[in-house]
Amino acid sequence: MSKLWRRRLLILLGLLVAYALRVYKLGDQNIWWDEGLSVLAARKSFAGATLWTAADVHPPLYFWLLWAGARLAGETEFALRYVTVIESLLTVAVMFPLGRRLSRKPLVGIGALWLLGLSRFHVWWSQEMRMYILASLCSMLSLYFVTRLTAERPSRRDRVGWVLATAGALYTIYSSVVLLVIENLFMLVVGLKRRERRKFWGHWLLSQLVVALGVLPWLMLALPRMRSWSVVQEPASLRFVLELDAVLLSLGISTDVGHYALPAALVMASVALGVFLLLRQRQGQAPEEGASDQSLLLLGLSVLLPPLVIWVLTQPRAIFYTPRVEARYLLPFAPAFYLLLAWSLAGWLRSRALRPVGIAIGISLLGLAAWSLPQHYAPRYLRDDFQTLTRQIWAYARPGDAVVLVSGNRYPLFDSYYDRTPAPPDRPPVYRIPDGQPALTSTVADEILKDIAAGHERIWLAQVERHLQDPEGYTEDWLAEHYARPLSCDFGYNNLSLFTTQDKEPTVPTWNLPPQHEVRQTLAPGTTLLGYDLLTREFRPLDTLRLGLYLRVERPTTLTIKLLGEDGRQLDEATLPLVSGEGVIRREAAFVIRPYTPPQRYHFELQAGDGMSLSLGEARVTHTAQAPDVDKIQHPLQARVGDTIRLWGYRLGGVKRGQPPLAHPGDTLTLDLYWETGAPVAQSYHVFTHLLGTAYNPATQGPLWAQDDQLPLDGDYPTDRWLPGIPLEDHYVLHIAPDAPPGDYQLTVGMYTLENGERLPVSGDGANVAAGYILLTPLQIMP
Repeated sequence: MSKLWRRRLLILLGLLVAYALRVYKLGDQNIWWDEGLSVLAARKSFAGATLWTAADVHPPLYFWLLWAGARLAGETEFALRYVTVIESLLTVAVMFPLGRRLSRKPLVGIGALWLLGLSRFHVWWSQEMRMYILASLCSMLSLYFVTRLTAERPSRRDRVGWVLATAGALYTIYSSVVLLVIENLFMLVVGLKRRERRKFWGHWLLSQLVVALGVLPWLMLALPRMRSWSVVQEPASLRFVLELDAVLLSLGISTDVGHYALPAALVMASVALGVFLLLRQRQGQAPEEGASDQSLLLLGLSVLLPPLVIWVLTQPRAIFYTPRVEARYLLPFAPAFYLLLAWSLAGWLRSRALRPVGIAIGISLLGLAAWSLPQHYAPRYLRDDFQTLTRQIWAYARPGDAVVLVSGNRYPLFDSYYDRTPAPPDRPPVYRIPDGQPALTSTVADEILKDIAAGHERIWLAQVERHLQDPEGYTEDWLAEHYARPLSCDFGYNNLSLFTTQDKEPTVPTWNLPPQHEVRQTLAPGTTLLGYDLLTREFRPLDTLRLGLYLRVERPTTLTIKLLGEDGRQLDEATLPLVSGEGVIRREAAFVIRPYTPPQRYHFELQAGDGMSLSLGEARVTHTAQAPDVDKIQHPLQARVGDTIRLWGYRLGGVKRGQPPLAHPGDTLTLDLYWETGAPVAQSYHVFTHLLGTAYNPATQGPLWAQDDQLPLDGDYPTDRWLPGIPLEDHYVLHIAPDAPPGDYQLTVGMYTLENGERLPVSGDGANVAAGYILLTPLQIMP
């Protein structure tokens, strides 16, 4: 294979890898607040989206493209984000011609293409419905064409290309003005070495004038509409911005950046030393053979100036928008860093003596990508945040209904799902509360709701993080005072309620949206399943799996729904009483995924009375905890609490070796308990872990000197939800009182009922039947 074809193969393979990384789990993430605003903008008319953007903090180019993309491909998470994927892949592709143009070495361009393709930072924002990737594409195209403008006789196509790319960047984000600062400094240096410098600079200024004229109409439209506000609470330091930039470029991580400062510093040091090697290697070489000082200057400015500008823009001021420092603001010029990184790596590899170091750096960069990329994908999965909530409204809605939305600034999240296809065109209108009022009070709620109630027979109340806007519940109280509430469903922090004059279960109109999955199966005489909704398929610990059933019931019966695993284990069971009536009813079975639920596929088994059973649906449970190996417990026990709960043993940390273990006043003990139940537990019990001494503690009015009482797993896994036959590890922290006197103590554990404090009976190793606790170990506190 010729060298040319090997290069082409590397480019094609790099683009395929970049594409795969960007479409993998693209739709497996709920729309977040900024994306919700993008969706709302894309739903407007073209003129409406333009005017909305004029009053926002970003120019319109990205929203124009999203507007077109939504009409061509739809509004799913995947389809809307795919617009960004296309822009991202084009940016990766630009790395090759730009790298070859700057370095005069095709392999530098190929290396930059691969480095950007594997960058977690770039992959991250390639999967977001925002404009920063587009700004990056336009900026890199502008840098490419500005290098072509340095030729002795640049073509008209090069000038047009630079004008379009630069105007595109300015039409995407306002901070792209830093691009003109970088390129003007670059062209100033280039022009100093030209014989006809005035002519060179004249052409350059003329090109910028064309860009300014192209942007001027937008500024004339937007400037009168722009608002000035700030979200900055405390200005970020320049050191923090530079540290954040280094960690993002090296690892793609934006949280706890101080923990990753060392590997980021090593990457930056390798780049700096590589550039130094390039400059040394250039000595004695012809300009066309070595690294161009001007090209290195352009990349250096593109890497160093943006974080400085971002730091300045995030400092408090009274004009326009003052944001806090965010990772995305540092993205548009990130590709320039990977160009510089690829070029500096070539400097290491070109030196025979330092080539092993260059190879080690290259392998380390691949290792960092292999380590960081999986962490980006791990939390991505589609949760049932608003899907079931909005579908319930669609299913039950009747002419004359209205939706009252209490959400504060979270309304884009609700609207993005409520108005998405297959939303029925005649769905109830949404009234946002408090509708521009400065603060919601009982008086304001009364005035607003009276007007809404006058025009609608039934009112749906959708509360989305109510604490942000109506923590006192004025809206709900007013509706509850004037209407009956036949339907109410909780969705974590959110709630949906139907308020109407008739206090009976609502039915589903036959003309409304059909079930997500149509079935039409008779479960028992007089009971027919018409279909079901299962709107997401992956579930993780503490998620609620919601199965919506559409039923026609002619005889009273009881519907049993079992959630069964592919291994035959029954995870949970729900029982729904069904009353005969006219029309179609929608009933929902909700199952909470427990921390130790076996990760596998599950399905539902339905049975109405003594009728036939029906299996349907499929859900995947992932990322749950692995059951501990009871044979490897540090301190095994044979003890029981109550009739069914077994204590397998414990692990104790924060103590020194001794017989008994040693500790000091003020020390912290960490205690892991290993439980298992042999049968379902009917009640939720509190676990107590107590350190008891012989001396009296005035603070506790007894011999208690340290304790940690809580529901198992910090309340996430109460005993009445424990899965029989699956051990669990339960963590506790005990802070020994600073004034605890030296002496002998006992570390004890047990369970009690919170309502009356009654302890469960204990038996087995260490059991103190009279006191109702299990002695784990004696412990000695030293002076």
